[in-house]
Amino acid sequence: MSTESTARTTESPAAAAPTNADAPPTPEAASVRVAESVRRIWAELLQIDVEAIDVRHSDFFELGGYSLLALQAIGRLLEERGFDEFEAAELEGALLNRLFEEPTPLAQAECLQSALAAGGAPRA
Repeated sequence: MSTESTARTTESPAAAAPTNADAPPTPEAASVRVAESVRRIWAELLQIDVEAIDVRHSDFFELGGYSLLALQAIGRLLEERGFDEFEAAELEGALLNRLFEEPTPLAQAECLQSALAAGGAPRA
């Protein structure tokens, strides 16, 4: 093995970057992960390609969504996240209100994450 190839191997940015697999995800990272779920659910309900949805900027209603589909999307999200019927009923209103205020996947995720961080459903 030449010194040049050894230098390239040891100077790899990935090899030098410290990793901590045990560290909890940041709130923003958790919201982005939930936003990806919202994005996938919206794509299924709206029957569009998931790549057509930007988690930070796409507007549910501009993509063709309407109130009944919004409720279905929220229901699917809560079901996927393991909420029982009582918990889901408390969160649905908050998520629906947030969707009308800021209709992006990330806003839905942040609303849900806020409710979880507070230990329950936020009051709408």
